[in-house]
Amino acid sequence: MSYLNQVGSTTPLSVGVYMPPDIPQSFRVYSENVLAQLSPFGIKPLPFDSVGTLPRNADVLWDIRSGGGNPPPDFLVGMDTPPLVVTIHGLAPISLKGWEYFTGLKDKLLAKHYARGKQRKWVHIRHRIHSVIAVSNFTKNEAIAFTGISADRFVVCHHGVDSKIFRPTSGAKTESYFFHVSNDEPRKNIHRIVNVFIRLRRKYPVELVLKLPREALSKYQGIEGVRVITGYLNSEELAELYRNALAFVFPSLYEGFGMPILEAMSCGCPVITSNVSACPEVADQAALIVDPRSEEELETAMAAFCNEENLYTRLASAGLQRSKHFSWVSSATCHARVFFLAAQSLR
Repeated sequence: MSYLNQVGSTTPLSVGVYMPPDIPQSFRVYSENVLAQLSPFGIKPLPFDSVGTLPRNADVLWDIRSGGGNPPPDFLVGMDTPPLVVTIHGLAPISLKGWEYFTGLKDKLLAKHYARGKQRKWVHIRHRIHSVIAVSNFTKNEAIAFTGISADRFVVCHHGVDSKIFRPTSGAKTESYFFHVSNDEPRKNIHRIVNVFIRLRRKYPVELVLKLPREALSKYQGIEGVRVITGYLNSEELAELYRNALAFVFPSLYEGFGMPILEAMSCGCPVITSNVSACPEVADQAALIVDPRSEEELETAMAAFCNEENLYTRLASAGLQRSKHFSWVSSATCHARVFFLAAQSLR
């Protein structure tokens, strides 16, 4: 059976893909991987970055970048525009306390005000959105409550992972370091990771490798045993850091999906992650799950990798098996169904 038959259509489809230049890197990775798998469905992407380049002849419009509770821009929800599909990646600044998401004092104090403004906009435009793609069941449930959009217009399309790049090592692991990669936002919980590591370092000869933005270097530089990588890494280089790590430490306070969890597992790297947001949905039973606000729980989990010889092997195997439940082909199939249904709404 062809991909087109699987999604219930044989009619070629043009999808206008809204991709402004300032989208976060994780959104770009997501969209590029989905788009790379859409051609077998007869879908032609038409990327655009502003109202001036909006392809009004497209069958469907797709806003890939609704993160942080941000609604689509006004020009995507006009009365004369094609049906709109929106991907919601998460609502971190809505769900977290201001100080757990923002860094500036003004933003921390105005967090609830920002949230109310976004919610009013969603409620105002909700009837002009055909479908919402949520990247996890967790995000779906949060977004239904926040946006006022009915549940029957939501579809969960999990992310995938490129197993050709994010693959296990063929040789023996030779290094003993804990690894973390993120954008250094407060919700990523790096201060707790470092606090725990400093205590752990007094007992065990381990290191902590942090892949962070360049501006984060001064925060952690000079701490014994901590190595901060700030330069650009391609996917192969990132995968190598996962593969050689003792464990990937990701006790995030909030993730709409948590793609690094999946990348680490696909590399055969054991994972320590949170019991909140979408983290347990992605990790399932294949990781050590901790309360991200408890340094005691995090320390116990990290110390376990220094004390229990079989823990690495057991969780590396479990994580690898878990990662096989996710693929970009499956994700693209899910997206294609949504696009075709949106296009059919005008026929």
